Amino acid sequence: MKRLMLAMVVVGAALLGVILYQADLSEAWRLLSQVGVSGMALLLSVYVVGGFGESASWLFTLPSLVPGPRWQWRFFRMWIVGMALEYVTPLASLGGEPMKAILLKRHYGVPYRDGSASLVLTRMTDLVAQVLFMAIGLGLMFRDELLPAGYRIGALAGLVIFAVAILGFFLVQTNRVFSRLRGWLERGRLGARLSERALAGLDAVHDVETQLVEFYSARRLRFALSVAVAFAGWSSGALAAWWALDLLGHPVSFSDAFVIEAFMLLVRSTLFFVPADLGTQEGALVLSVDAITGSPSAGVALAAIRRARDIVFVLVGLALGVHYSVTLRDLGEELPAPARGQADSGT
Repeated sequence: MKRLMLAMVVVGAALLGVILYQADLSEAWRLLSQVGVSGMALLLSVYVVGGFGESASWLFTLPSLVPGPRWQWRFFRMWIVGMALEYVTPLASLGGEPMKAILLKRHYGVPYRDGSASLVLTRMTDLVAQVLFMAIGLGLMFRDELLPAGYRIGALAGLVIFAVAILGFFLVQTNRVFSRLRGWLERGRLGARLSERALAGLDAVHDVETQLVEFYSARRLRFALSVAVAFAGWSSGALAAWWALDLLGHPVSFSDAFVIEAFMLLVRSTLFFVPADLGTQEGALVLSVDAITGSPSAGVALAAIRRARDIVFVLVGLALGVHYSVTLRDLGEELPAPARGQADSGT
């Protein structure tokens, strides 16, 4: 696993190197200098709004909590800690998502079972919001022919694969696959050979599955609200791209910015296994911005702005992690089986 992650980092770094080698870095720097400190602060505020959208989406998946400013602020802080861990460790969501469950339990008394279920639900609503966002962006791509035909066809194929994977993820939850597995193991010889801890882990996952099915059937309004605010969070990225390109001296329409953001999201989702989206995010932005504005340097500058946003968020997240007094060791020592199970499933 470590070798695979290292290989992905090398591939991403190589792709980034090719992009930078072919780019006019002096022109990209000139464009960035036009943005200025005030412009960067403005763009960062838009990204922060997007972060509040993602954390609000998570808050709606916990029926035991009543959404409000105080809980919203708490969830935003926990969200940014999880995001920081996803970027600075090779664990990706194995580090970020389970740590959120730990923070919920340790600081706010939310049981691991409830916290784990909320994280699975949040990933589901976020994926639904992503599909909606990318589908709209793809429709704009074909309507206005903003990107070359090859890009559009590739994006369509990626969206179809992504949507099918999400449907499979949903069916696994609603059909209680792990609970069925637990029953099958009990009836077979293999179940007798499994340790009590392994069976207890499947029992814990069964409890989480029960909560998921109940949420989907009885909490439809909360599900819809979670999807809506997650969609608003992704849309804030399009707003930031629209504003950034205007500050960079290459103004585009909001629909164009929506396409740029959707194309980048499609590439990132398809190549999700590359740590921190290294090289893939930059490549998608350079290709789409160049196709729409005719300036690859503007694409490099926009990619630099997004990376600056990532760095700021990571630094803030790590600082908040220190405030919460959490360490990566907590993932192995404190995290129970249900949260581990949801992390291992890629949620």
